[in-house]
Amino acid sequence: MFQTPTYQKAIRIAKPLLVVVLTIFIFYKLLFTYKIHQRFEQYDLLHHHGSYLILVLAFVLLFVNWGIESIKWHKLINRFEPMPFLTATKAVLSGVTLSIITPNQIGDFVGRVIHLEVLNKLKGSLITVIGHTAQVIITLFFGVISLSYFSIHYAGIWYWIPVAIVFLIGLIFVYLKMNQTYQYVKEVKWLKGLAAYADVFSTFNSKELLQILGWSFLRYLVFLFQYYLLLHFYEVEIDVLPAIACIIGTFCVQSVVPSFLLLEIGLRGASALAFFQLFSSNQEGILLAAYSLWMVNMLLPALIGMYFIYQVRS
Repeated sequence: MFQTPTYQKAIRIAKPLLVVVLTIFIFYKLLFTYKIHQRFEQYDLLHHHGSYLILVLAFVLLFVNWGIESIKWHKLINRFEPMPFLTATKAVLSGVTLSIITPNQIGDFVGRVIHLEVLNKLKGSLITVIGHTAQVIITLFFGVISLSYFSIHYAGIWYWIPVAIVFLIGLIFVYLKMNQTYQYVKEVKWLKGLAAYADVFSTFNSKELLQILGWSFLRYLVFLFQYYLLLHFYEVEIDVLPAIACIIGTFCVQSVVPSFLLLEIGLRGASALAFFQLFSSNQEGILLAAYSLWMVNMLLPALIGMYFIYQVRS
């Protein structure tokens, strides 16, 4: 399937098309839709930036961020297809490239598996699901804590919290017992066609999956610290604990709300304002921190990943 002349031709066409689509996306969303250059100019007239060392540190942490994600992918995929760590990193960054121009980052799966040479591409995509699920679990775990705080103190709503906790405990249990869960799921009649591919879920034990959760937690801390640094850079004056609560709440909303094609950066700004405006009136700083986090962690790696996609043999 992946070595037919039709597939090879599609890849040759897709590579230059990717450059065009990504370029249009960057210029249209940043310059026309969100007028990011005008926001920076307006902010400079009204405020002072923090130390540029803060910005440099936030930038350096992007390598830590995607380095951790590369470790996760390498640990998951290496069992099925031995892969140098550098190749795993290229696959992760290629996934970033395709994820920013597709709904709900589904392009991430494609970007990673095109670097596979032996393993079936569908199996590779399912392995990617394991790493994504671990990251979502960490995001939801802390998100429930943060949203509970806001719900109780600012809305007086608490009755959803027990349901969320039970759901989260169940999700963690299913994740850690993935090999056992697979044994039940494969017996479902309408899923039997996927059983030959989904058997990758049966190969990881609870200890290994817990390690992936650990790496996901470390990556989450990097995200959180980057966001906190950017808030300081744009002089959003907010105490440490409320800032952390707002960051965690923002991450959680971004994780559970579907991000349709070309809308994710808007979702980032809107969700950030919903939380941070409770503590700060620096709206421009709040938005620029959210957008800068996206540019540092997604846009720059996506540009690098585009080069690695071009390196993939047609």
